[in-house]
Amino acid sequence: MEPTNRPLPIAAVVHESAEYADEILYPFIQELQSQEKNILGVVQAHPEVSYAYGSQMGIVDLSSGAYLSIAQDLGKHNTSCCLDAEAVSNASTILQAARMQNPDLLIVNRFGKLEAEGTGFADEMLEIMSEGTPMLTVVAERFLPMWREFTGGLATELEATPTALHQWFEQLPSSTTP
Repeated sequence: MEPTNRPLPIAAVVHESAEYADEILYPFIQELQSQEKNILGVVQAHPEVSYAYGSQMGIVDLSSGAYLSIAQDLGKHNTSCCLDAEAVSNASTILQAARMQNPDLLIVNRFGKLEAEGTGFADEMLEIMSEGTPMLTVVAERFLPMWREFTGGLATELEATPTALHQWFEQLPSSTTP
């Protein structure tokens, strides 16, 4: 009898610093795209890109390059979290459209506070997992217990290194190396 606890084609880059994880993720995505891999989804925008758009935080649609702010304007001197749950919810249409295109890999910028609470991109992530579409996200160490519960412990946890990302992607059943 075949074991039922095989990992899903889902992985999380586990980090203490989101910026560091992003700096590993961006070149990984670009390299796969240069190999004609269909990499879709959303990535966290570089802070300087968000600031150029007059926002504190945003995401980039990998299929179009479009920038979407996911931050509320809480004022100049605000120090609270500015994440706009409604904007994240509205951006879920990007992930829904990406799922329909049978990507080689679907990127979801974060499993964070909203997803840990069952909102944000949580529904889309569950749909992606149920379809068996390879998915990669970034998870802060503080959200790791919630991530493990969310995935039923069937996701791979990756160090924030280029080697870890490449090794994981290359072992995916649908992955072919150039």
